[in-house]
Amino acid sequence: MRIHASRCHSFAYRTTVAGPCAIALEPSAIGTTRPFFDCLVLSVGVDPGDLDVTRRAAIIVKHIATRTDPGFIVIDGFARWATAGRRGAAGLDVLTGLADALDVLHELSERLEERGELVHQMPFGWNKFRRAHVVDGAWAYRVIDVGPHTPPPLPALTRPNRAITPRALPSCGAPAR
Repeated sequence: MRIHASRCHSFAYRTTVAGPCAIALEPSAIGTTRPFFDCLVLSVGVDPGDLDVTRRAAIIVKHIATRTDPGFIVIDGFARWATAGRRGAAGLDVLTGLADALDVLHELSERLEERGELVHQMPFGWNKFRRAHVVDGAWAYRVIDVGPHTPPPLPALTRPNRAITPRALPSCGAPAR
């Protein structure tokens, strides 16, 4: 599984045209813009067998969410093996693979919701128009590969509320001795 995580001030998408294996949508949802503010947008590429690493992926995404404090986590998933050049080589059953990809994305969403996150899953298999205003900073964009050989999940973050040894500054701004 490969996850591209982007921290956004604002993100909006509009479903446009159904792809060959798109999930069913209400007609009113097609062409409607869905805006999100202060969110973490995940583009999740699902590989065969990724159901086994979904728990680990949820812990890593939760770690990123703890660092970035998003209001919403927006998940857009796709089957990575279905991209050009990979399908025929592996000899995969397309319908089974798509069902597995949908299961992985649903499981990831559920695990994040169990951990207290607000999650929105974008419609699988639909072409979308997107607009994002990505923030600057160290945690603005991350690419994470999660597989059977991924190191153990990161520990939970705890940050002190204040510095252990604060520095006293005189009025001119020079450090006190």
